[in-house]
Amino acid sequence: MDATNYRIEKGTTKNGTTKYFLVKDIKVGKKIARERRYIKSGDPPTAEELQKFSKENAMEIEVEALNRAASLSCSRYIARYLSKEEISVVESIRYLYKAFTNTLTTNELKKYEKDFEISYVSGTTSIEGNTLSLKETYDLLVNDIIPSEKSAREINEVQNFKRVLAYRDKYHGRITIKFIKNLHGIIVSNIDDESAGSFRRSDFIGINGCDLRVTPYFEIEEELRSAIDDYYNNIKNGGYPFEEAILFHYRFEMIHPFIDGNGRVGRELLNYLLIRNRPPYPKLLFLGKDRPTYIKALKLGNEEKYKEMVNFFVDLIIKQRLEVLRKNFERAMEAQTRPRGQLKLTDFVII
Repeated sequence: MDATNYRIEKGTTKNGTTKYFLVKDIKVGKKIARERRYIKSGDPPTAEELQKFSKENAMEIEVEALNRAASLSCSRYIARYLSKEEISVVESIRYLYKAFTNTLTTNELKKYEKDFEISYVSGTTSIEGNTLSLKETYDLLVNDIIPSEKSAREINEVQNFKRVLAYRDKYHGRITIKFIKNLHGIIVSNIDDESAGSFRRSDFIGINGCDLRVTPYFEIEEELRSAIDDYYNNIKNGGYPFEEAILFHYRFEMIHPFIDGNGRVGRELLNYLLIRNRPPYPKLLFLGKDRPTYIKALKLGNEEKYKEMVNFFVDLIIKQRLEVLRKNFERAMEAQTRPRGQLKLTDFVII
């Protein structure tokens, strides 16, 4: 850890001797705090002493700093269903993710996120019944290798996400009706071109494996605008971003605006809302094996058991991200004490 990542703060002992502290400043919104460690008293620390001290104490300082940041962040929000303790855990993951990604170079971060995206694409399509394996998904997206004995629909479902990711990463605005339609148009391209980017004009539709009633087709646009407006108004008024993103996702799926592709569009919108926060929340991964509990969570919402529904997604981000990020962050911090150039992305667990 380079000592220039911190600042030196001076104090005075009772007998007038100058003492020195290594300080990391923490800012969350308008709230400011600091994490500091005593270095020595008397003469100022030399560059060598400072380098040695920062390396020996960096991990402890960084962990305490991100915990402090998470605590400060909790106090900014008003949650409808989550307790302060539950918010604290999610915020810890959020700031742990920030701390970890801050240790990566631009190229390392791109590679880390690319590997996650491949897992995400594999998961969000498999949850809808796509049978491409993770390796086949990787080969198709990265190496343009077409898997054998797979239908054109399955191949297009996966391949379309190249354009989805490019479109999403280029777009930096709020969710709008146009954005949602454009996402859908890309997701079902070469699968259902006739309805791509168009809201359904029939109510003879349901959620596979779920007996929930969806919004009548003539109310889709009005309900969707209401859901979008409610999300941004709630965020503006201090609503908890992670919780509000989940509740928006639920409303989107209950509106079910399209004939096909609602799940893939809805999960894409959910992760888009998560990463648009500053700092961003890590994206969620959805796997085929999670489908029964995922559908069950949506059913809880339809029974107005919103707390239980939101808790499913809290449990999901904890299970997927907390320990993995802790391990990755520890490895990143350890790697920064080695000679430069020894940090490898293969040191990290990718999920």
